[in-house]
Amino acid sequence: MTEPTNGASQPYAYPTPAGAPQTVPGEVTLSDEPQPTPGGGRKRTGLLVGGVVTALVLGGAGAFAFQTLSGGGSQPAEVLPGDAYAYFRLDIDPSAGQKIAAVRFLGKLPQVKDTLGSDDPRKKLWELASKDSSNGCVAKFSYDDDIAPWLGDRAGAAIRPGGTSDAPNVAIAIQVKDETAAKDTLTRLFACDKNGDTELRMKNGYAIITPPGVGDATLAAVDKGSLAQNATFNEDMNALGEQGIMSAWFDMGSGLKEIQKLGGTSALGAVPAVSAKGRVAAALRFDADYVEMAGVVRGGDATTSVKGNGGEMASLPADTLAAVNVSGADKMIDGAWPQLKKQIESLASADGGSDPIGEVEQQLGMKLPGDLKVLLGSSFTLAMPDQDLKSDVPTIGAKVVSSDAKRADELVSRLMETAGVGPDVLTHKVDGDKVFVATTPDYTDDLKAGGKLGDTDTFKLAVGDVSGSNTTLFVDLDKIDKLAQGQLHGEAKTFLESLRAVGFNASNTGNGEGSFTLRVLGD
Repeated sequence: MTEPTNGASQPYAYPTPAGAPQTVPGEVTLSDEPQPTPGGGRKRTGLLVGGVVTALVLGGAGAFAFQTLSGGGSQPAEVLPGDAYAYFRLDIDPSAGQKIAAVRFLGKLPQVKDTLGSDDPRKKLWELASKDSSNGCVAKFSYDDDIAPWLGDRAGAAIRPGGTSDAPNVAIAIQVKDETAAKDTLTRLFACDKNGDTELRMKNGYAIITPPGVGDATLAAVDKGSLAQNATFNEDMNALGEQGIMSAWFDMGSGLKEIQKLGGTSALGAVPAVSAKGRVAAALRFDADYVEMAGVVRGGDATTSVKGNGGEMASLPADTLAAVNVSGADKMIDGAWPQLKKQIESLASADGGSDPIGEVEQQLGMKLPGDLKVLLGSSFTLAMPDQDLKSDVPTIGAKVVSSDAKRADELVSRLMETAGVGPDVLTHKVDGDKVFVATTPDYTDDLKAGGKLGDTDTFKLAVGDVSGSNTTLFVDLDKIDKLAQGQLHGEAKTFLESLRAVGFNASNTGNGEGSFTLRVLGD
């Protein structure tokens, strides 16, 4: 078997300054356009016995961007059963575009230089894990001699129906370059756990790890049809698009019921069988300006899928430090209330309660769900402006677009009275179909006047288009950085200074499908 051209004995190269071509010694130039390269490249992923395998797998993600631009080859889904209801994948040899974007984004984080430096971070992580391991047997393994020669680029895990809370029906697939060497090392590693009883199989360049007694059954299930041959899985992942360095998939229709079974006699087990529909697919991927967790929801319940409009978020004052908006809550409550009410009553019954909804209505003087719809309205926004936080009460406010603004204002007064909050703490006023509430009269007026937060470059990058958003979150980390001056030092201070903002955006199409993104921007 051919050894990688950029092997474990060769040092990492950190990206050159922004705008300059990114190079990896002995490899290719990372230009704006992906360039084809021969296969090979340093192979990085991870192995775990107990915490060690997981640590290595996750630790390798930080260094994947410095490999060759191959990104091809088999995926773990090809050797995992097609009847799985949950799947997780780590790929440290993704597409060329992802590697280029990662190099550019990670170049904005000073800690990357120290973390990657000139050594293999996976090797350092292995040494740390084995050194701190209470199991002397694990500590005897050498990364260079025992792990690096066979470790591949990818790893995946699938959860299948069956199993118990103590032993879920899980199958883990770790890509290997040398099946014989991998089998030998993994067998010896698993033997270090005297109380363990893990099964190991090899299939098509992957080590398949399962709980005891299900190894053969797992391979038989793969032979009947792998997850990569599951049409629904493929359609969902295609809708997701670029799968980045990590991706995951979950079938809520069957998965939530299986998880409930694993919950046994816990509070989760007391909840009636859930009727959730659809699947979720998500990926962790890079852009030159940010790293994002992006996802899609498909085949969901159309009765609770409501189109949103996050325009009220975009019209906040431009000096907003942090804000969150929920749009379409009033309509979502209509579809979700029957099931939500049933689950609340079931949970209360398990704790000895009889009428939790009635108790809330009596205590707050509200009628559910009607008053809740009025209070949350078609748009509910909570915001905080830029400030020094030296006041005993921080400046914070909310604006609600409601079908009955006067009633919503009455409910605010009632909630304040119940909580013992006086008008000297909260100011609230009605303007047309909107209710404004804030800890200072001035901020109430600022919210009413509005602004152009949505026009700022930071907001656009972090959140994107909010015209159809159901849930939006925005945090300006540059403003928080100024607030933290003198309070953070060393690496924590440097790391915060290297980040610009955090944004979350989730939207529904109204037909049971939707999408979401969670982004962290680099400065």
